[in-house]
Amino acid sequence: MRLEGKTAVVTGGTSGIGLETARLFLREGARVLVTGQDEARLCAAEQELRKWGSQAIAVRARSEHRADDALLAKRVAEAFGSLDILFLNAGITTPRPFLETTEAMLDHELAVNFKGPFFTVQALAPLLKRGSSVIFNTSCLDGMGVAGTSAYSASKAALRSLVRTLARELIPLGVRVNSVAPGPIRTPNLDKLGLSEEQLAKITSPVPMGRLGEPADVARAVLFLAGESSGFILGEEIYVDGGWSNL
Repeated sequence: MRLEGKTAVVTGGTSGIGLETARLFLREGARVLVTGQDEARLCAAEQELRKWGSQAIAVRARSEHRADDALLAKRVAEAFGSLDILFLNAGITTPRPFLETTEAMLDHELAVNFKGPFFTVQALAPLLKRGSSVIFNTSCLDGMGVAGTSAYSASKAALRSLVRTLARELIPLGVRVNSVAPGPIRTPNLDKLGLSEEQLAKITSPVPMGRLGEPADVARAVLFLAGESSGFILGEEIYVDGGWSNL
């Protein structure tokens, strides 16, 4: 029970990496609030998570809507009083060729993947206790050049830069900031792309470990950064990509 008595917020926690991380946090003793956009998925996620712990709450909050940040902070304060762990996981992946990317598409990608986490942390910062941990979900693509990912990679590179800056700004308050950088992970977001088996095989082929990652692979890295075992790690990015970006 590595998180016994801790409180945690997981944004984008109704499926995939977010849901698996929330599940793991509950198993480790934390009280957990997850956010999402779809009411049906929120209800399903709350029911699923309460199998692992009664202290599970699901709240509707959209990453790109500033008004939702204030409402989220209010709900967290009411439910927990203060916060020990914040996992900024909500994001979108919409691959497209650079020459076909419109201004509206770029604005939306940046709004969800960068501005959303930026202002969510700003809203919840007053609730973070000394000794708390903030973890961002970046991407191994934030430092790679992969065709068709210009907007996505740029938004995640901005997020990686933010991790370094916030690590400096928040450590005087006793708040550690780090990130996990997933590679290709088998999640509902990947399913939404409608890729064929041949296309999935093409994605997997550059991965030295020869497989897609699973949400649990990322969740275990998040747990490490959330707990005391990573107490002397700051401003770091842990790659969870089967060696793709390094080998």
